[in-house]
Amino acid sequence: MIAAVEQHRPGPAARMAARLGGKIPVLDTKHLQLRGPRIYDFDAYARINCSNRAEYMGGPFSRAEAWTDFCQYTAQWLLHGHGMWTIDAQTTPSAGFVTLGFEYDDPEAELGIFVTEEIEGQSYAHEALEAALEHAFTTLRWPSVVSYVDPGNARCIALMERMSAARDATAEAELNDGTFVFRHINPSEGA
Repeated sequence: MIAAVEQHRPGPAARMAARLGGKIPVLDTKHLQLRGPRIYDFDAYARINCSNRAEYMGGPFSRAEAWTDFCQYTAQWLLHGHGMWTIDAQTTPSAGFVTLGFEYDDPEAELGIFVTEEIEGQSYAHEALEAALEHAFTTLRWPSVVSYVDPGNARCIALMERMSAARDATAEAELNDGTFVFRHINPSEGA
């Protein structure tokens, strides 16, 4: 069942939402466009988060929990000036999501990624992360950003290594929960 809150309702409020969404930076890459989330992206978000694909993120979640998470990441654009982008691949709209944001207990902003099964293995996650990092480093001028990774998530660990991120033992010790913390350093900051 689709909850009422998930449904697009045309009219003045929808137009206002579109104008607000138009303020979120759009990042274009060779194969992708990263854009602000829209109401119709939630179905793909829920498919990821309500399935075994969310295994390493504490899921699977209920659809209501996924909605709360979707709204929290989207709201960060208004509160912090960064948040979640929807990944549109050339032939797959709402192909996944990349975040520069916080979960409630995160000590610092996280670079996160989750994609639909349809685009997995096509290097789109790497391409989306590179675009988000470029935005974090050049537009937001952050010196670094972290990615929190479950130790059992071999695919994500390999992706972080491919991104040249290094594990941060100090940040891992501060978390003290077994999570791997991969740090991405702004090239202008040095190593």
